[in-house]
Amino acid sequence: MLAWLDSLNPFWLHCSSFVLMFLEGMGIPGIPGFLPMLALSESIHAGHTTLLEALLSGTLGNWLGSLVGYRLAASLLSRLPISWQGLARSQRTARLMARYGGLLVVVSRTIGSLRTPVTLYAGASGYAWPAYLGWSAVGAAVHVGVWQTLIWRFGPSILEQFEQLQGRALPYLVGAVVIVAALAWWRWKRRGRPAEPQQEEPAEVLENERLEG
Repeated sequence: MLAWLDSLNPFWLHCSSFVLMFLEGMGIPGIPGFLPMLALSESIHAGHTTLLEALLSGTLGNWLGSLVGYRLAASLLSRLPISWQGLARSQRTARLMARYGGLLVVVSRTIGSLRTPVTLYAGASGYAWPAYLGWSAVGAAVHVGVWQTLIWRFGPSILEQFEQLQGRALPYLVGAVVIVAALAWWRWKRRGRPAEPQQEEPAEVLENERLEG
């Protein structure tokens, strides 16, 4: 840990945690939400704040950000490629969110690659607002609670181990996505292939068969 963090006002640390978690909760990729967690963990060890206060500021920011992202999904989606818009508003996505929406919302709070599409798809597909309200609160509490507690307890080493694990798992995830996409394309091509028309016999042959019969 860096000793100079002890001199920072914990109020501003909580504000930075709230703001970054808010932006992360909206689904904006690339937000370094772990940085204020690291700073707050040092402040907790120094006795300037408490773990509970750190959990509250981060969870509230992440939760409110996810709600704003849900509400802005329709306007944000209009700026994305047409394929994203069609997928978000498709009946298949609506059925997926209706069946597994709660689990997806909770898991997406922690997995960055899922956070943006799930937030957009939940808002654009008409996923029920009360359900999203509740599940996003659970997801924010789990996400911030687990990571803030681990960083407070173990420090930066837990982040380094997680990044190494993601790096090792990434090629397998990419390979799985490619295989699934290839299978989906193959099935789509087979389903869309027109049936071969039956070859019609010449009129003279039909006429001769009629006369012989």
